[in-house]
Amino acid sequence: MASSFDYLDELDRLLLAQGDDCMLLTQLDGFLTGIIVSPILISPSQWLTAIWAGEDGAGIPTFADAGGMQHFVDLVMHHYHEILASLAHAGEFEPVLEIDTRSDETLWEMWIEGFGQAMELAPAGWLRVLADDDAGCTAAIEGIRTLRAFADGTRTFTRAEEDRWDAQAPDLIPIWVEMLHQWRLENDPHRPTGSKRQKIGRNDPCPCGSGRKYKKCCGLQ
Repeated sequence: MASSFDYLDELDRLLLAQGDDCMLLTQLDGFLTGIIVSPILISPSQWLTAIWAGEDGAGIPTFADAGGMQHFVDLVMHHYHEILASLAHAGEFEPVLEIDTRSDETLWEMWIEGFGQAMELAPAGWLRVLADDDAGCTAAIEGIRTLRAFADGTRTFTRAEEDRWDAQAPDLIPIWVEMLHQWRLENDPHRPTGSKRQKIGRNDPCPCGSGRKYKKCCGLQ
């Protein structure tokens, strides 16, 4: 994103102050990104409380007064619009990912968890994408699902697969997000007809993360 990240420091502190039920910053970033690129419009009234609700849905905000709550919501919405603005320009979107200071490894698991939570709010929209003939977007959704299944323990990777995904996921996530965002724009019935997104070249790396060329992977479908 092109703008300053200064406000993210404050948002990070406020999220941490809400306790264990509240999302962390990287999870919130994935969640908001999933809300934005959802093929079905999801209003703030549908998703805002999920930020602090926790897994059991019982978490509540603990702000001292209404002003503190409003300031928090303002910061969340500011970040929402920063993500949206970055997606208006190809190549500018960057997920907020944690870095393990001990190993310098980029941690994508919490971001994927947040994006997956957003997908659960309007699953019918993602089924629309999968029913389309866009192999790139299908690969993007399947890639996100694969990473989430690994992150929540419902799928096991071999050591080689884990290493490959750890290396590729930080680069693939922005590609996936931009493809899904463009699919949403192109399939929005209220959007004027305009230019279509650039298709994946047959010799480009496949967005599913296989490491193979597109023409020899998802391009075969």
